[in-house]
Amino acid sequence: MKIKLLPFLTNESISGSVSGDVLTVNGDSFDFTPLKDGFRLPASAISSEWFVDYVERKGQTLHMTLRLPVQADSPDEYRNPIEPIVIDARSGPVKFPDTSPSALSMTELTATQEEK
Repeated sequence: MKIKLLPFLTNESISGSVSGDVLTVNGDSFDFTPLKDGFRLPASAISSEWFVDYVERKGQTLHMTLRLPVQADSPDEYRNPIEPIVIDARSGPVKFPDTSPSALSMTELTATQEEK
C-alpha cells in the first residue's frame, strides 16, 4: 500500500497495520480486496474520518490518503511538508512519523518565555 499523509491539526493519534488488502486504522479494519484495478473508492464511502480523497488500486498496489495528526508545535517538516509524505506500507505495523513536538522546540520555547 502507498499511503500519502495529509497533515491534520488534532490531539488524536493514529496507528495502523496492514495484512494483505486490509488496512487497520486505530482498531478499525477496512478490507479493500473487492476494489478492482483502476477503480477508486471515494473517502465519503468509507466509514472513517481518517481517509481523505479516495482509495485507488493501480495494479496490485492500493493508493490512499490518510490524515496525519499534528499539533501546532509539531515539527514543521510534518505540519508543512515540502513534498507529500508517502509511506510504502507492507504487511505488519504501519510506521507513521512521530509528529510529537521535539524536546528542542520545547526548550527553545521555555527559554524565550523566560527572557520576556
